[in-house]
Amino acid sequence: MNETSEEKEYVETNSRKSSGIVICLCLCAVAIVAALLLSQHPQQRPRRLWSPVVVSTNGSETTILGETRQLEFWTPSAETKDYLHNAAASQKWEVISNDDVVLQFGALLHTNHNVVGYRRVKVFGQGRTDFKTGWWWTVNVLTNYSAADLARTYEDFWKSHQVLFVEVIDSRGREE
Repeated sequence: MNETSEEKEYVETNSRKSSGIVICLCLCAVAIVAALLLSQHPQQRPRRLWSPVVVSTNGSETTILGETRQLEFWTPSAETKDYLHNAAASQKWEVISNDDVVLQFGALLHTNHNVVGYRRVKVFGQGRTDFKTGWWWTVNVLTNYSAADLARTYEDFWKSHQVLFVEVIDSRGREE
């Protein structure tokens, strides 16, 4: 009788251990499958942020220049100097007597064959510098013209030697 109870105890202990191991293995398998499913992201192109479209008089739309982007940035205007109270030496380049130099900058941008066109509007605002007025430019470019290309042109023309804040709006991507 003593031997039989020892056998029962041995069988019960081993079956509990086996059940625990099976449960542990199942939990590990579920965790691995979940991790794999969560870590696999399909490679999708980002959503298109901007689409240049021409609308005909009959209402038909044609998307043009799908591989373009817009670069937006600030330049001084003739009125900027009126807002530069106690202008530091680093801001002297922002003092221009008239907007002829702004027209020259636009003409320079347009000589690059990767620049499709531009527009500029008078703005008032404040970023990392004091409140002032100037021009806000939107330049439509082919995608092989980068913000770094613009920054080089900007610095060469304006002799600013400061960082240039550029907003990039890309037309590449998928339609939604």
